Amino acid sequence: MTATTAEPGLAPRSAGMRPAFRWLLPFVGYLLLFAAWAFATPYDGTPDEMRHIIHAYGVASGDIAPAPAKEGKVGGAYHDVPRSLLSTNCFAFHADRSASCAKPPGGDDAKTRVLTPAGRYNPAYYLAVGWPMVLSPTMAGVLVARLISAALVAGLLAAATAVALSMGRRGLLAGLLVAVTPMTAHLAGAINPNGVEIAAGAALVMALIAILFEPGVSDRVRSAWWLAAVSGAVLLLVRPAGPAWFAVIALVMFVPHPADRYRELLRSRRTWLLAGFLALVGVFAAGWTVWKRANELTPNRPPARHLSLFDGMKVEFFDQWRRHVGEMVGVLGWLDTPLPVVVHIAWWFSLGALVMLALAVGRPVDRWRVVGLGALGMLVPSMIEANNANEYGFIAQGRYYLPMLVGVPVLAAYAITRGGYDPTPRLARIFVIILLPAHVGTLYYLMVRYQAGLPAQVPTPSLNPFAGSWHPALGSALPILLAVASMVLFIGYYWRVTAGGAGVSAPDGGRPDVSGDRA
Repeated sequence: MTATTAEPGLAPRSAGMRPAFRWLLPFVGYLLLFAAWAFATPYDGTPDEMRHIIHAYGVASGDIAPAPAKEGKVGGAYHDVPRSLLSTNCFAFHADRSASCAKPPGGDDAKTRVLTPAGRYNPAYYLAVGWPMVLSPTMAGVLVARLISAALVAGLLAAATAVALSMGRRGLLAGLLVAVTPMTAHLAGAINPNGVEIAAGAALVMALIAILFEPGVSDRVRSAWWLAAVSGAVLLLVRPAGPAWFAVIALVMFVPHPADRYRELLRSRRTWLLAGFLALVGVFAAGWTVWKRANELTPNRPPARHLSLFDGMKVEFFDQWRRHVGEMVGVLGWLDTPLPVVVHIAWWFSLGALVMLALAVGRPVDRWRVVGLGALGMLVPSMIEANNANEYGFIAQGRYYLPMLVGVPVLAAYAITRGGYDPTPRLARIFVIILLPAHVGTLYYLMVRYQAGLPAQVPTPSLNPFAGSWHPALGSALPILLAVASMVLFIGYYWRVTAGGAGVSAPDGGRPDVSGDRA
């Protein structure tokens, strides 16, 4: 196949492969990785999974809008579900225990009425993943539901990859590599809308880069508009805080631009169709949250004394954030399985490299966006939590911040590609070598934890993922094989699309300067 001519510093539009493969190959790679996590994790082995399973079963059974209810201080809604889907989860918060103490789902189809804190959530995600468990309320049904959720996450990330290549901005793949942390993969292989929400945040940032910052590209890359519609709708719908996260991303991406760029967008029919669609979805999402009071939380150790907003923010800044930054990379299971420090170093080193380069060589407006999304992505959820701390306590986790913060490495990579000398293709290759083996290693580590207990907390530690008192439903070898296959596929894929190494890019890739940034 003959490559097309590229602008200086940019990859050819073909990126060395047929357009269909720009999406298909990364989709397969992500799906293999997330399927490995889905198969390796015991029932209810990820945060709140059983709560979401109960809601998914109820919604898929036809109980789409259950009435809000409370049981003591726990709010949510009731569903009638088979007893087989209820688990005592004896290993949660006890990293010295293997998952063998818990009984897998299945064997008792008698229905029981149970309250789930996820019962007020918007039904869109749960309709997609719930039907396999209605057909088979066993571990088999759970695994199929996990694979559906994994496919949704993989589809969004693969579409973001394809849009980056369609723009000719292959360096943006370095940002996507950093965005997908082990925590994201852990959630992607579970029944939990948080994983889809995180992928939607990264995909929305990528789509808006193409639409807002690359006018010459956005006219011909229609997939960017479709991705903005799908990822924006997902972000708005799947969790009650989604509209707030969407607003933060939109603010950072839409401001500032020169007046002529705004006028150009306002004249576009696609802009009005996209804005109208997302407005309707946003109204529906907000209406559901208000109707079902889905934003009401379950109290968790409120502070001993009344805290002002300022006092609450001090707790966030000096105490909570140091936990959250670790949880964004990975404190797995029920926050009982911290990853080895080398994994955290790998991710924060990679993110730091992108951000520092972006601040050093990026244009002023690009630097503002990187800093702005990072700051607002931390401050807005923290202010919401601090404002509600007297009622609910400090209950946020690092994963709640990721739907916004996954856009930071993507924006940083974009800032570098427009800053002159562009090392991001080579960075992408470095990150592949560092981060993909780290994904395999973290999966291996989690398998050891669930099969024999966390090595640091058991009398006779083991690092053998094929031994222990518990084994995944489909065996211990399959998750490792899938993760290794994903790593091999991605190494080959990234090596192909980043061929040519670094280059010198013309200002804005040789296109007219419409970005609103002035040196």
